[in-house]
Amino acid sequence: MKVLVIGGASIDVITSIDTENIECLTMSNATNSYLMMEQGKKVEARRIDNHVGGGAANAAVAMARLGGEVSCVLKLGDDLDSERVLKRLHEEQIDTRHVRKEPGRQTGKSIIVSSHDRNAGIFVHRGANTTLSLDDLSEKTFEGIDLVYVSTLSSNSADAFPAIVKMAKDAGAFVACNPGIRQIRNRKQQVLDALASVDLIAINKEEATALAQGMAIAQDQVTAKAIDLPEIIAEGLGETDAKVSLKHLRDQILSIGGTYLMVTNGAEGAYLATKETILFRPSVPCEVESTIGAGDAFNATLAFALASKQTVYTALNMAVSNGAAVASTLDTQSGLMQADELQKKILGMDSSRIQSFL
Repeated sequence: MKVLVIGGASIDVITSIDTENIECLTMSNATNSYLMMEQGKKVEARRIDNHVGGGAANAAVAMARLGGEVSCVLKLGDDLDSERVLKRLHEEQIDTRHVRKEPGRQTGKSIIVSSHDRNAGIFVHRGANTTLSLDDLSEKTFEGIDLVYVSTLSSNSADAFPAIVKMAKDAGAFVACNPGIRQIRNRKQQVLDALASVDLIAINKEEATALAQGMAIAQDQVTAKAIDLPEIIAEGLGETDAKVSLKHLRDQILSIGGTYLMVTNGAEGAYLATKETILFRPSVPCEVESTIGAGDAFNATLAFALASKQTVYTALNMAVSNGAAVASTLDTQSGLMQADELQKKILGMDSSRIQSFL
């Protein structure tokens, strides 16, 4: 299968800090928690590593290891970090003919602080990732492509999103996208309008809540056994007095176009909605080293599986397995599985664990 991945790449500087060396504050009346370090104090790190990351780069590596013939559209800086990104992609046999270097810009970079539950704090410099435009693509870019995966687009690059997915759909590709929280909050209507050209939209709970904002209706009635229901099915999305059910969000999104709405909810699991049903797949237990990149692994694997005509049950099992494998490692790519390894992993998985809701 020929795959085109569009989005961002970065150099990830990852520091892993022992729990006792950094404080964690969790708010009692909110969902926020904070990692804190003393100003002016040196904090001992267990290790500090440099890795290639970024949503599109992670997705490209994931799908190359699954057997895809992958090319990518990226914008890099004119610095040494760009050579590191290119070297990494070449090691995975990813076609970089559409990768461009932007003069005077830095390659994107993140500083990731991993501690406590390994849900890391991140400092981000988006660099050249903000400069992607339609000038970097043409109709020929999409010729012969079976799957187009558009990862989160940064800042001004998001302006190209509607045209990108339309060109991909017009070329006959299966189109998957993973718009980020800033993209949804700042360009919500643009994202919604573009979904007419998308087959799979993959977002997390926070992004789904932002997309649902303004769609407020009474939360669907839940049964007396609500305590046994998955979280988003039972509680819906949004504030207490403005709940939107996942079913309502599904109906609104898929009425615009597309076949699948994917909502991940961290350690709990993931919800795959079609026009007929909502499937919930619990996560695979693992010893979490870092949650960074697990979502990219999950979404890219799911898109690849669905575009490959796998059943929704197989696709979900593949996605949760690859996501857990990445969460078990410190960086965003070393845990990504090869196709044969992933197939062996899912052979013994019980699909009856996947719950179905109308």
